[in-house]
Amino acid sequence: MLLLLLAPLFLRPPGAGGAQTPNATSEGCQIIHPPWEGGIRYRGLTRDQVKAINFLPVDYEIEYVCRGEREVVGPKVRKCLANGSWTDMDTPSRCVRICSKSYLTLENGKVFLTGGDLPALDGARVDFRCDPDFHLVGSSRTICSQGQWSTPKPHCQVNRTPHSERRAVYIGALFPMSGGWPGGQACQPAVEMALEDVNSRRDILPDYELKLIHHDSKCDPGQATKYLYELLYNDPIKIILMPGCSSVSTLVAEAARMWNLIVLSYGSSSPALSNRQRFPTFFRTHPSATLHNPTRVKLFEKWGWKKIATIQQTTEVFTSTLDDLEERVKEAGIEITFRQSFFSDPAVPVKNLKRQDARIIVGLFYETEARKVFCEVYKERLFGKKYVWFLIGWYADNWFKIYDPSINCTVDEMTEAVEGHITTEIVMLNPANTRSISNMTSQEFVEKLTKRLKRHPEETGGFQEAPLAYDAIWALALALNKTSGGGGRSGVRLEDFNYNNQTITDQIYRAMNSSSFEGVSGHVVFDASGSRMAWTLIEQLQGVPAVVQWNRTQLVSMKMWVRSLASLSGLRILCCRELWCRLQRRLRSGVAVVVVKASCCSSHSTPSLGTSICYNCRPKIKIKTKLRN
Repeated sequence: MLLLLLAPLFLRPPGAGGAQTPNATSEGCQIIHPPWEGGIRYRGLTRDQVKAINFLPVDYEIEYVCRGEREVVGPKVRKCLANGSWTDMDTPSRCVRICSKSYLTLENGKVFLTGGDLPALDGARVDFRCDPDFHLVGSSRTICSQGQWSTPKPHCQVNRTPHSERRAVYIGALFPMSGGWPGGQACQPAVEMALEDVNSRRDILPDYELKLIHHDSKCDPGQATKYLYELLYNDPIKIILMPGCSSVSTLVAEAARMWNLIVLSYGSSSPALSNRQRFPTFFRTHPSATLHNPTRVKLFEKWGWKKIATIQQTTEVFTSTLDDLEERVKEAGIEITFRQSFFSDPAVPVKNLKRQDARIIVGLFYETEARKVFCEVYKERLFGKKYVWFLIGWYADNWFKIYDPSINCTVDEMTEAVEGHITTEIVMLNPANTRSISNMTSQEFVEKLTKRLKRHPEETGGFQEAPLAYDAIWALALALNKTSGGGGRSGVRLEDFNYNNQTITDQIYRAMNSSSFEGVSGHVVFDASGSRMAWTLIEQLQGVPAVVQWNRTQLVSMKMWVRSLASLSGLRILCCRELWCRLQRRLRSGVAVVVVKASCCSSHSTPSLGTSICYNCRPKIKIKTKLRN
């Protein structure tokens, strides 16, 4: 039997911790007090026995142990000698906080520890040096302070083949720089950033260099058809196609099968694209839009709504999403009483919603059409406490304030019309802020991308989807690396690919299908239909919107993660003022605590997600909770 006796069991005199010299006696050795933040393991004795005795017999051994991320410095084991003293009593045993031992080794390099000894203690300094033919990526020196190293751990990369000797592999991309979803404004810089990071790595595609050939699709299938023709019929050969926008991706993915091309999209959510028979080579880092529907239905159930209305733009992505929602609400005993659609002018459908006295309304349309819809909503007074709007969450943060010559509403009018609307969206930025395969955290990615943008992130289309575009390049690079035999495996020559070579396409497909890595958007893995699996985010606009950084809401969001949507029914309304004030002091931000609040709501009052803000905080802002699908 082993007994671990920790420090709280003793009344420690000054200087206790093992360095004191106990009285020598023929009875054995006097019991030693454990060090701070540690304990002593007594073999063969119960806790009560240890409390009852003062001496331990000759040859008895004790072992020091420490709490948490601490380690014993000094003798870990002492033995009772015949003269009544413990071994090594001239050296104290202490429990000290240590820095991670992973920094004390460096693959393909050497580590030099100075100012301390193993394990690394406060003040210890580590210098890193790489072996010949390798170069260091990261800081060459780090210092241990309070259990943390001062810089991220570097790594050694093999000196790459000179660019002139590496073979180019081309990606054909279509970025929507304007149109219904101008996501290319941020996604193209994110892709270019990812290509730079991948091409600088020696361990990924060491003999190849990924290059980008791209065009502006304007989120228009007609425009995309022209550029798709150019990509396919003009040299050089492209090994993969990367479209954005569901309508464009549908066109590209349907044609790609005839050219033995893999298609990887960073910004397509149409449920129709999950059809493996129709789109056999399609993958996407953006999940299907149907991922929102279970969340919407659970919220309807939670708030006791039995009748809802819908308005959609007439495109495949929104039609198929709404068809899926209709099936789900029917199963839940909820009725869609009124379903409206439009091509470009929502004026009549909005009037119809008003005429039918619709109160709970789900809107599915692109950002440009959203401005048109809510200008009409303002004119019809279809907003306020009597109405609840559910919208898509991937619009730009200030989408309703962006100048649009197609509407005749002021910014103040638009701001009033959108107040209180609820959105659901996919979590596109890793909230854990851990290091990804690129050795960047999600926050570092945001900072790096922001420096590359020509405009403020709030005014840049696709800023939320940019992590998905960045991770798409990494998914491709890892798949090509596996296909080409990177890491010492036998593989194919990527330069042998052509549009008649289905063998290489099949190998790339299998490699893509088995993707699994940590990206800046979170864990990247594809389901059987080639779609990304992800978390769902619920937002409500309350007052002045602001960008909410994940690191500001990390502690708050821990209250919101649930394993399944079924858990939503168990969420309680919390009195969160005290909690928020406590977190506010720790986080130093003006982000509101969010609690999913489901009571005291009816079809005649707009629900609140339950916010409470401390005094001296910023104005109300957009807030986020997270639920797992």
